[in-house]
Amino acid sequence: MAEGHAGKHAHHGFTDTHVKHHADGSATMHHVHHEGPHKDVHHAVADHDGMMDSMMEHTGSPNPGEAEADAGQHGIPAPAAAAAGIPAGPAATPGA
Repeated sequence: MAEGHAGKHAHHGFTDTHVKHHADGSATMHHVHHEGPHKDVHHAVADHDGMMDSMMEHTGSPNPGEAEADAGQHGIPAPAAAAAGIPAGPAATPGA
């Protein structure tokens, strides 16, 4: 049974997510893992943006090229990347 169930959630393993919203705008997240409570993820987020970031981090997949760009492998020269606040990695440095 667990094997078939895992196939439905193969890319992240979570079956449910519970969000408890608080009066100050923060929230408590609980991502339920199909392998049991020992793999569940519980954490707090400060606001709605943090809640959505948590959903994407735990249950989403990066868009094509997104993981590389986050790692600084976007092809933007380091000075231009730094000026724009974009992380620069080895692949962004000309001649690297």
